Amino acid sequence: MTPIEIKIELLRVGVNQNQIAKKVGTAPTLVSQVIYGIRPTRRVRQAIADAIGKPIEQLWPEENPNKAA
Repeated sequence: MTPIEIKIELLRVGVNQNQIAKKVGTAPTLVSQVIYGIRPTRRVRQAIADAIGKPIEQLWPEENPNKAA
């Protein structure tokens, strides 16, 4: 998914970046950086995926351990 699609999905489920940050104990700026692919932190990616209700690999395909290189 693109960063904009991820943000739209977060809006759709009523979750904002501040809530994600609070859940994982980090700054909202890190959540934004993760969404935009600047800092691919798996812990934050997983929290975003959980909030949206989709597998992490659907949001960030490179997280798929079965993906052929």
